[in-house]
Amino acid sequence: MKNIVFNTLFLICSMHVSAQTFIGTAPLPIPPGAPAVTAGITQSPAAVSGVGVLGGCFNIQQVEINLTHTWVGDIGILLVAPNGVFLDLSTSNGGGGDNYINTIFTDAAPTFITASAPPFTGTFRPEGRATTLGNPYSNVNPLGTFTFANTFNGINADGNWTLYINDYVGLDVGTVNSWSITFGNTSNPPTANAGPDVNICSGQSVNLTATGGGTYSWSTGSSSATTSVNPTITTTYTVTVTIPGCGTDTDDVTVNVVPLSGVGITASTTSVCPGGSATLTASGGFTGYSWSTGQSGAVISTNQPGTYTVTVTNSVGCTGTASVTLTPRPLPSLSLSSAADVCAGQCQTISVNLVGTPPFSFQWRLEPGGSNQTVNTNNSSASFQVCAPATVGPVQVVVCSLSDAFCTSQ
Repeated sequence: MKNIVFNTLFLICSMHVSAQTFIGTAPLPIPPGAPAVTAGITQSPAAVSGVGVLGGCFNIQQVEINLTHTWVGDIGILLVAPNGVFLDLSTSNGGGGDNYINTIFTDAAPTFITASAPPFTGTFRPEGRATTLGNPYSNVNPLGTFTFANTFNGINADGNWTLYINDYVGLDVGTVNSWSITFGNTSNPPTANAGPDVNICSGQSVNLTATGGGTYSWSTGSSSATTSVNPTITTTYTVTVTIPGCGTDTDDVTVNVVPLSGVGITASTTSVCPGGSATLTASGGFTGYSWSTGQSGAVISTNQPGTYTVTVTNSVGCTGTASVTLTPRPLPSLSLSSAADVCAGQCQTISVNLVGTPPFSFQWRLEPGGSNQTVNTNNSSASFQVCAPATVGPVQVVVCSLSDAFCTSQ
């Protein structure tokens, strides 16, 4: 039983792989009883088997006819399915011309049969607008309103197909010399294309557009060709493209969320002394830095307190900002707690009060003629001893420079 099921399934699948052609009954007179009878309907059957239901990619590939008939503008040629559904191949075309010789009808042809002339040799699209088997044949519908694909969709092709020739005007006769009907794949299975991978910034949305259908089904739940996504992390999305009766295909697209991390400013100092400067270094950008000062580049220098903002841009075009505030810092100061004058030959201890941020360093000297002496302290007060030479008159203690942890004053 398993083998029987397998073989049956294989047969069903294989029927829709290669083209199958079936030959109609010929020769037959047009109309029946010709040449004595000059008006009537000739029906030529073609027995079809092993084809199955039409639809999707599998349809009628072509119908080829060969018939001789004078004044072909007096005949209608239609194809009738086993269930009676019909399609007009050519009705009332060709005027007083003769014959259809090696005439092929297919949905894939670029030219309608109405654009040609007897003997209609070549490949043409069916006229596709008649709604009755008998004359008069309406031309109300546009050319190609009905096709092989949409007329016979869902029909079981197994059974007798009929080439129906209506010779509705007397005097002229002819013969069906041959005709055939071919079934096969009329279009290719779908090829899904979800588009190229995409890079976006955090918080952004992007539209993904697929091609290849048919119908579309995204892993996002969207059933249209385009779906909008805004992932917070790098995510891969899958689209399934389906052409009914032809099959399905899938494709993936990855949306890379490119983070803009580490955006910041490193300052050589967060306070600016009068006459001093600070170096600001930005981080986190790959392609560009733009400062609120109008400057560009990762590193700038400034000697002014205030708030500085940098905008950085990465390779995807994502932007981020960072700010730093530089505060003004006063110069350190000092005051001497005892007289700055020292008499000749005498020594004196000088006490100093310091204002600023430890550690402090200052230089002093005796004037006139003294050399600089340095005092370092971690406290806000200090003292040092001064001894004036005996050979010199009164001297004065002078502080030459002063610095604290941040600033230096002269």
